Amino acid sequence: MSKGNRKRNILLSILAALVGIFLVSIILNKTYRTSFESLPETDRLMLTELSEVYHNFEQSSDQLWNEEYRFDTKPLLLVRTTKDKGLFRSEGFAVNVPMENGIFTKEIKVPESMGLPKVYRISRFSPTTLSAWFPANFGTLDLKGTETMYFKYHPKMFSDPALYFDFSSFLLHEGFHIFKQKDWTYDANGAEHIDNYPVNEENYALMGIEFKLLDQAMAESNPELVQQYLRDWTVVRNYRYHKWPQLIGETKSEAIEGSARYLEYRYSKLTGGNLMVLATKQEPYHVTFMQAFDFIANGQAESPAFLERNMRYETGAALELTMDKANLPWKEDIEDEPGKKPGMTPYEILSDYFKMNDLTTIESQLGKIKEVNDYDALRKQGAKIVKQVNIE
Repeated sequence: MSKGNRKRNILLSILAALVGIFLVSIILNKTYRTSFESLPETDRLMLTELSEVYHNFEQSSDQLWNEEYRFDTKPLLLVRTTKDKGLFRSEGFAVNVPMENGIFTKEIKVPESMGLPKVYRISRFSPTTLSAWFPANFGTLDLKGTETMYFKYHPKMFSDPALYFDFSSFLLHEGFHIFKQKDWTYDANGAEHIDNYPVNEENYALMGIEFKLLDQAMAESNPELVQQYLRDWTVVRNYRYHKWPQLIGETKSEAIEGSARYLEYRYSKLTGGNLMVLATKQEPYHVTFMQAFDFIANGQAESPAFLERNMRYETGAALELTMDKANLPWKEDIEDEPGKKPGMTPYEILSDYFKMNDLTTIESQLGKIKEVNDYDALRKQGAKIVKQVNIE
């Protein structure tokens, strides 16, 4: 046999094998494990948690975001993989998509008690879902003319998930970005990015005061006292932005990421979970902002870079949770509707509410706030953070 014929035969064999795999996959998707009870454990766990998510949005959406945001009606394609950002995927389960049984699809019989809409399993080789092979955890694709979120899940999400990466929390967070924040523009054109970040002890010390005030607001139940802590916080934040205007990018992250994380925390509280601001896996299942600040200053935890953006997931969520406690309306204001009305970040909402726009007034109030919150000690911690940044 000539070398050319051998290569051609090898290629034909590979092609035949791929066609065989393709056909077998389609047949198995149509005929094998077509009821909920017969599905692999990970798929059953996923659909069970999805059922709980849908039930809570159906019954209590006003306790999560508002009555209008109904995640339980959004089109989803849930794809099983073996690990985070898994490239190799299994079949996908489509819900809230106008599907029907076809070559690549099969309706899966799910108990009525789960309260799920029709569930269709889609072959992993369906041409319409090929983009879900990419090594990304989520994204969007077109299914039956419907813009659909695809989301990858894997066994660790249900057995031993990392914080914020259990199935429900991760799905709700990214789903909020895709469905609710689709038209929000806070992070457009790199607005979250901060040039020339002020690495100095004053900035970090003032940030420490903000953290102390947020801790007190989070621990307080009296709405009037919560408002006072938020007012003092707004004084400090305004002063920081007057002195270092580039820091405004913080509040863009607080609006985008803080709101998505807020939804995670509201869902956890509604369902009796342990996820809360600055979560940990051990009791009391969180640390305070000041504990996190001291850990960073003392070189015991995250890099100081954590304070520049990642911390804004937490401060943004905390501001929104405490505005709830203080009975301050904010959700309508934060909604960004291009062409209709600009949204306001949590910082902007508080500044507007407390009429905080005069630098002279802000500076006159800052001295007392510094004194009450032991500014000198915070400045020493700030110096430690500066030293760490310079070493890095």
